[in-house]
Amino acid sequence: MARMTDLSGALESGLWGYHELPGLAGIVPRVEVESIATVRENDFFASKIICSTISGTYLEAGAHILEDGKNLDQYSVEDFLKPAKIIRLPQQREKALIDASLLEANSPVIQRGDALIIDTGWGKMWNKPGYVLQCPNMRSAAIEWVIGKEISIFGVDIPCIEASWSENDEKSKGGLLGALFAKGALLLAPLVNLDKISGNRGTLICLPLKVRGTSGAPTRVIFIEE
Repeated sequence: MARMTDLSGALESGLWGYHELPGLAGIVPRVEVESIATVRENDFFASKIICSTISGTYLEAGAHILEDGKNLDQYSVEDFLKPAKIIRLPQQREKALIDASLLEANSPVIQRGDALIIDTGWGKMWNKPGYVLQCPNMRSAAIEWVIGKEISIFGVDIPCIEASWSENDEKSKGGLLGALFAKGALLLAPLVNLDKISGNRGTLICLPLKVRGTSGAPTRVIFIEE
């Protein structure tokens, strides 16, 4: 049987979130998981989950930042299952800026329509202090390199793809990811357990919650090695 690895982080109370970013504290809710019924008191167990479409590991479509972008429910199930390649980078330090040359030097052959996953090593920091604010980011040239590969799904193990280099660059804020979405690609982030995959190619399965009218949703992600 082919080896399968779960690349999704668990939703739980106290989970990291984008509320940590400047200006988002009152917009993005904190994840909360609490019981609303117990077997002892109600004869059944059930829970309430408070989260957003960008909580935990999630899949995003173009409507995330494009006014005319597609919502996630406009994609078919086949769009969530793709041949995948992994770019494994040397362990990236806090606030490292990843350039296109680093991606090129460590990239396997990528075919048009592949899912592309970039492993920076940051997945080991999941829910640890600094996970959001100190994570590595990608330079604009690196994102342009990814766009040029004409991939179907772009997966990363970092919660913020662009940050430092775009702070004073209004043109680039969201623009490059918008270009990725405009090509029909989906964004999958952030991933964990990439270090448990032995190779750099296989099949990626993304199973987002089936919600109508949203740009994205929390997602269970499975990687099947070749």
